[in-house]
Amino acid sequence: MSAASAPPTRFLCASPDAARRDWLQHALADAGAVEAAPCDAAGFVARIGESAPAIVFVDFSNAGASTLAHAARDAFPGVPIVALGTLATPAPALAALRAGVRDFIDIGGPGDDVLAITQRLIDERPLARGEPPSRHGKLTVLLGARVGVGVSTLAANLAVSLQRRGTRAGRAMALLDLGLPAADSALLLDMRCELHFVDAVRNLRRFDDTFVNTAFARHASGLALTTLPADLAEMRAISFASAVSTLNRLRAYFDHQIVDLCGFSNTEFVGETLQAADEAWLVCDANVASAVSAMALLDALRPADENAPPAKIGLVVNKFDAALNFGADQLAQRLDLPLVGVLPERAQALGRAVNQGRLLADCAERDPYVRALAPLVARLARLHGELPDEAAHEPKARGGRLSARAAINVAHLLPNFLRRS
Repeated sequence: MSAASAPPTRFLCASPDAARRDWLQHALADAGAVEAAPCDAAGFVARIGESAPAIVFVDFSNAGASTLAHAARDAFPGVPIVALGTLATPAPALAALRAGVRDFIDIGGPGDDVLAITQRLIDERPLARGEPPSRHGKLTVLLGARVGVGVSTLAANLAVSLQRRGTRAGRAMALLDLGLPAADSALLLDMRCELHFVDAVRNLRRFDDTFVNTAFARHASGLALTTLPADLAEMRAISFASAVSTLNRLRAYFDHQIVDLCGFSNTEFVGETLQAADEAWLVCDANVASAVSAMALLDALRPADENAPPAKIGLVVNKFDAALNFGADQLAQRLDLPLVGVLPERAQALGRAVNQGRLLADCAERDPYVRALAPLVARLARLHGELPDEAAHEPKARGGRLSARAAINVAHLLPNFLRRS
């Protein structure tokens, strides 16, 4: 790429003060573009992963500045962090020093100093150790209305199919099985996972291309895998902020992460992960019990702050059987979620594949389940910039709609609290 066609240098600034952001943009007008970043740790780290800035600036007049700096440093140790503040009062400079920032900019100083510091940090910034600079991966979260709805099976088949699709383009995918029961995906993929998720979080500072390529378990397709530890008590040793930072850090090494969170009981962590996700799907059976569980989960995940944006969640109806007279479209309407996909009931075929140590997506490409999975794979592939293909336009599983009479019967079956005014 020529210098003329190179993208402009991008900077992020986490400051609640618009005037300070404008001052910084004016000072760096000749160096690049300054973008505003969220002032909460999860949002800040996610924004760094999405925009890949050359430098991040943190305003230390903000009470939570140290938390932001620590989160950014843990998730992206190669990105320089520069503090904004004033030397007229020593407290901000001292806090910045303790947070491990690379430099301190006095907002009362001349703009030429800002430009000089910024240019020096850009020139000194080392090349990431084997880290692909253009890889800023996507994150898809799978939730389950309740345990047993088939999220692990969907996650394994989806992740391997996505990996096989992206291999020719040099894309790398990962499956993070954080659902319960623990490590179901390792059984489905016939793998042994040595590096579990808590180990990954603890080794966040060691992440480089070599570590990621050697420490993560690999499926024959090339898919990387990590799961929860066998002793779930180990999860108490890590913070949810560091866990989310790990997911965002892995964006630099994988084009896509599929995160299975079915059965994960801490809604705070689930909520933070949803906010960091590019896609989120709730998997639900086409029956009343799952619909009730789904509504309870959605209520639990609703932000306590009414002004906070709700997570964008789509619905995947699994184990669909038209003979049960429970329509996928009607279920989506009751849950007030967009219908993303419908997967047919294929318990016997899926069970036979597992008993052979294989995935249905690997051994039966024309199976109705695999055919219904194809539009979901294509949907995620389009997040990487792929053009739509024929698979993306395959029809949904038959029977997605009900007759008017059947729809009325379903409405009577659902509890009153499921009905939305």
